[in-house]
Amino acid sequence: MRSEEYFRYEYVSVEYVRSGLFSLERFLYNKFMQAIYYLFLFILGSFIGSFLNLVSDRLPKGKKIVFGHSKCDFCGKTLKPKNLIPLLSFFIQKCRCAFCKKKLSFYYPFSEALTGSAFALAGYVSSFVKVLSVDNFISLVFYLIVFSFFVTILLTDLKFCLIPDTLVFPAILFVLISFISTRVYDLCNLYHKLSTDKLGVYLIRVGYFKSHTIFATKDFGYLLLSSLIISLAFLFLVWITKGRGMGMGDVKLGFLIGLVNGFPISIVAIFLGFSLGAIYSLVLILVKKKTMKDTIPFGPFLIMGSVIALVYGSYLLEWYIQLL
Repeated sequence: MRSEEYFRYEYVSVEYVRSGLFSLERFLYNKFMQAIYYLFLFILGSFIGSFLNLVSDRLPKGKKIVFGHSKCDFCGKTLKPKNLIPLLSFFIQKCRCAFCKKKLSFYYPFSEALTGSAFALAGYVSSFVKVLSVDNFISLVFYLIVFSFFVTILLTDLKFCLIPDTLVFPAILFVLISFISTRVYDLCNLYHKLSTDKLGVYLIRVGYFKSHTIFATKDFGYLLLSSLIISLAFLFLVWITKGRGMGMGDVKLGFLIGLVNGFPISIVAIFLGFSLGAIYSLVLILVKKKTMKDTIPFGPFLIMGSVIALVYGSYLLEWYIQLL
C-alpha cells in the first residue's frame, strides 16, 4: 500500500513539474514574440519617421510632398539605399552627407527614433502586442495614424513654432470619423445579435437597444463638449496673453487632444502638458538660455502630456482622487 502511494506521489510530482516547465516555456515564448512585435513596430516607425520629418519641413513652407528618390538637401544628389537606413546611416556617416560631407540636421535621427518609439507604444496602448485580435488590430491602426499626426505636429512646432491647419484639421477629422464609425459598428453588431435571438427581440421591444443608442449619442456629445471646453480655455489664454504664451494652433491641438484622450483623461493630459512645459521653461531660465519674455513651442509638451495620459492617465486620476 505504501509502495502504491509512493509511486502515485512520484507520478503527480513529475506531472506537476512538467506542467510548470510547460507554463514557463509558454511564458518565455510569449515574451519573446512580444519583443519581436515591438521591434517590428519600432523599425516600421523609424522608416515612417523619415517621411514625417520631410512633411514637417515642407508643409509650413507650402512645398509639395513629392514621392520619389530621396536627395541631399545641400548637393541634391540621389541617396542610395545604404544612405537611408534609419538611425544607422546617420551615425555611420558621422552626421554628414555621404557625398558633399555637409553636416546633417539632428532632426533626422530624432524623428526616426521618436516615430519608432511612438509606433512601439501604439502596440502597447492598443493591446495588440499582448492579444492578437481584429479589434486590437483596428485599435493599433488608429493609434499608429494618431501618433503619426502627433509626431509631425511636434516636429513642425519645434522647427517653426507653428501648428499648420493642414495637419491638425485632418487629424481632428480622422479621430471624429473613427469614433463615429466605431460606435455605429458596435450598435449595428449589437442589433444584429439581439434580432437573431428570442430574448434579444424582446429586449429590443422594451427599449434595451434604444437605451444603448441614446448612451452612445450622449457619450459622443460629452466628448465634443469636453474638447470644446479645452479649446475655449486655450482661446482665453491666447486672449489674455495676447498670443505670447499660446497660439491658435495650440487651441486646435487642445481640441484634438480632447478627442483622443476623452474626458476626464484629457484633463490629466492638459495638466501634464502644462507641467512639463513649465518645468522646461524654468530650467531654461535657470541656466540663462531663455528669459521670462521669451516663448517656447508649447505643442510638443501638450502632445507629450496626451501620450503619457493615454498610458498612465487613469492611474494618475485615481491616485489624485484618493488624495482628496
